[in-house]
Formats: sequence, structure tokens, C-alpha cells
Amino acid sequence: MLTSRVVRKVFVNVPSVITGPKRVKVGFPAGEADADNIQKAIWNEFGTRGGASGGGWGGPVPERPFMRNAMRANRSAYLSAMRSSAAKLVMGQATLSQIMSKLGILAQGDIQGSITSLSSPPNSPVTIEIKGSSKPLIDSGEMRAAVTFKVDNS
Repeated sequence: MLTSRVVRKVFVNVPSVITGPKRVKVGFPAGEADADNIQKAIWNEFGTRGGASGGGWGGPVPERPFMRNAMRANRSAYLSAMRSSAAKLVMGQATLSQIMSKLGILAQGDIQGSITSLSSPPNSPVTIEIKGSSKPLIDSGEMRAAVTFKVDNS
């Protein structure tokens, strides 16, 4: 017995059909974040050589990549969130702006959590004495609170 069937496939160029923001930026937005927080974030994310022009308390600041660590550690969660959101988008249950905002909130929390939990490399004894704390990325909590996201509509 021979059975045949007709299979129709419709390919749609989704990017041309769905309009809206294409990306979300997470961290310290240029022009919106306080310059001191941006400077602290850069010094800690990438480290410094120290000295008068190198930032920090005069000595070198070791690399503490809180943003890159958060993004790497949670990449699969972001992909999963995007997959589940894609169905809602196609069915008209969510807009692209809503999905990108949800992703931004998720990544913002992950970066803030990374700032809170990072403990290595530890602060130097001099830094601990000056700050009164051994938490490497937390002094007043201002930098952690400044982490935000922005849905990019361009």
C-alpha cells in the first residue's frame, strides 16, 4: 500500500514582519549613568595598573569581571526566555518591547547579583581598612543600584 501526503511549508522572514526594538543594553547607559559609577565599573570589570592615572586607591585594581561573568553564567537562561517569548510574540500575546524589557530586567538582576556575590579576588588589607568591608564590589551599594537596562529602539 502506498500512502502519499502533501506537506506545505510556509517560510516567513520574521525580522521583516515583526517590527520593534532589536536589542536591549544592560549595565550603565552612556549619558544616563553617573560618571563615577561608570568609572568604578570599568576599573573593576577590567582592572587597572594602579598609580595616579590608573584609578583605584593608588594601587592596582584586579580584574573583577562582574558583568561578563553574569552574562556568561546566564546565557542559557536568556536563550530559554527568548524561546518561550517567541511563541507569545507570534501569537500576539506580547510585544517585542515587552519581551526585551523582560530580558533587560532579568539581566539587570543577574549583574546586580554578580556584584553582590563576587568575592574573588579579595580586597587588599589596605582597602578593607579604608572601606571597612571585605566585599570587593560593594562600598556604598551605589554602583550596584545604578545597574539598569535600556531597550534600544534604533
